[in-house]
Amino acid sequence: MHLNGRQNDVRHTQAIINPARGLLLFALSSGIASLTCGLSVLLWLGLPLFILLLWVLFSARGWWLLPLLAGALVSSLYAVHYAVNRLDDYGQGGNINMEGKIASLPVTDGMATRFDFQASGGAYPKKVRLSWYEAPVLQAGETWQLTVRLRQPHGFSSPGAFDYEAWAVRQGIQATGYVKAGSLLDHSVTGIYRLHQLRATLRQWLYSTVSDDNRGLFSALLLGDKTAINTEQWQVLNETGTTHLMVISGLHIGLMAWLGFSLATMVGRLGLIPLQRAPLPVVKALTGMLFALFYALLAGFSVPVQRALVMTFAALLAPLLGISASPATLWLLALAAVLVIDPLAITSNGFWYSFIAVAALLFGMVGRKERTGWPVTLLKPQWLVFVLLTPLLLFNGQPVSPLSPLVNLLAIPLIGIAVVPLLLLSAFLQFVFPETAHFILVGLDYLLTGFQWGLQWVSGLMVLIPPQQAISWLSLILAVAGMLLLIAPATLGLRWLAPVLLMPSLFSKPLEIPAGQAEVTVLDVGQGLSVLVRTHQHLMVYDTGDRFSQRLTAAQSVIIPALSRSGVTKIDRIMISHGDQDHSGGLPALLSRFPNVPVISGTKLPNIKQDWVKCQPGDHWEWDGVYFRCWPAVITGVAMMPPAS
Repeated sequence: MHLNGRQNDVRHTQAIINPARGLLLFALSSGIASLTCGLSVLLWLGLPLFILLLWVLFSARGWWLLPLLAGALVSSLYAVHYAVNRLDDYGQGGNINMEGKIASLPVTDGMATRFDFQASGGAYPKKVRLSWYEAPVLQAGETWQLTVRLRQPHGFSSPGAFDYEAWAVRQGIQATGYVKAGSLLDHSVTGIYRLHQLRATLRQWLYSTVSDDNRGLFSALLLGDKTAINTEQWQVLNETGTTHLMVISGLHIGLMAWLGFSLATMVGRLGLIPLQRAPLPVVKALTGMLFALFYALLAGFSVPVQRALVMTFAALLAPLLGISASPATLWLLALAAVLVIDPLAITSNGFWYSFIAVAALLFGMVGRKERTGWPVTLLKPQWLVFVLLTPLLLFNGQPVSPLSPLVNLLAIPLIGIAVVPLLLLSAFLQFVFPETAHFILVGLDYLLTGFQWGLQWVSGLMVLIPPQQAISWLSLILAVAGMLLLIAPATLGLRWLAPVLLMPSLFSKPLEIPAGQAEVTVLDVGQGLSVLVRTHQHLMVYDTGDRFSQRLTAAQSVIIPALSRSGVTKIDRIMISHGDQDHSGGLPALLSRFPNVPVISGTKLPNIKQDWVKCQPGDHWEWDGVYFRCWPAVITGVAMMPPAS
């Protein structure tokens, strides 16, 4: 009896995979992923790939190469489009007159307003991201004549820093710059821009109703606008593993599709749907897709939202079109569709996290015949995703807490099933029954305040696993394989091998600096300076870079991610050469993340509330056999500790 059960389990698990269709979709995805070899290479490969594809089509030889070649050709065409539309070197630095429409929700940060601009006509990039100092009131969809200065998008090259250039390409932003002057040509809003106007109206309604602490969270959940979430809130979300709840992705789109699916099911059972004309499965699939599409449009239809929508549609269209496919084939179909639409999605961590999370759920739950209680049933999905994503998160410099599955067990239903549907309902009622909408939103405001308080309390109890600085690609692959075996069916009998595969990453030796030596790392912070000086047991940050806006500094963008990626949890000293903003602008944000760190400065520090010490020529100290001394020019000297006589 037991043997038969084992055989049935293995046979059922293998039945979810269709090798032929799966290999074709995998080949197509692999061809598109060839974009990683470089845009410049693919630019020259376009014509040869097209000729080879035609030869395979007409010769009927090597038909299995078709999806691979088609994928590579998609990448090549994408590279050509990028090269043709990017800003050339001659267009940088000079004044350019552009006419077009404001193509996003304007975001005001201090005295500057940031927005996307869709240009019409001209030889310059069609979509640019602009900043306007002391801008007039701007509305999405308005037509403006602007005098701007543009440059190619540039990010930071420091470890752990956000890849802004790849993000800009994924968003279709071909240049960045600032506005010198502008005049309004037409304030009427037409077409798709009316959606942005609706989003602006809803944002104003949110900001005027909810508390200041919850503005950013409500705007992120309803409109996909995360600009109002402050640094402290992001830190709590990261520590509790709930950041994904505030980024509209597959979870939110899938929940909305499930809500529409369930609502259609209830209405159908009440006999309110003419099932003779419209079969219930078709109605349920279409309703789920409409709910998901409406939420995606309201959230701004960003690239991650588009990716989630494609994955949801792939799952719902299969039964709608009568396609009988295994979950694994549908997963590969969604993967291929996302890469066809956006080949550069592979440069986004969110792309890998979302597809790997779904893969973990499919691998760990589909086809399993297990009799477990409701606690295991509720916790298992969180456990599967946590296990498989942990090595990737640690490898990418993000700390992980073993308690995050328990936190998400409560947070996901609260946000996804309670807050988001009620928030959408109140947004709809705002235009027909504003008093009812106000009542619902005020109640959600109290609920979200309690949610934030709970996260702050839990974050104080979290035991974080620091990022693994020394883990190699081979160790990462072995760790992922070990995690897969850990969640694999018990019938395979290979779980004992999981600890063996995990050992290289669990016992990876971090980089240790010998006593008497120092490691000096100069970070790329744009204009300004920031240097990390590490000895055997100490760390000093010399200068903290610039402050780009009220919400963004070099410390948040570069220094803190670099420290996190290295597993640093403590700074022993911060030294500022002088008080100019491009050298001290990131200090408040760094002190907020690492409070009570001694600060030394060569000059006065504006807007710094914490006590600091004036640097004096001749000041010196010794760390782990390394001798530090302040010179008159406010330069820190680092030298070997003189040997004892």
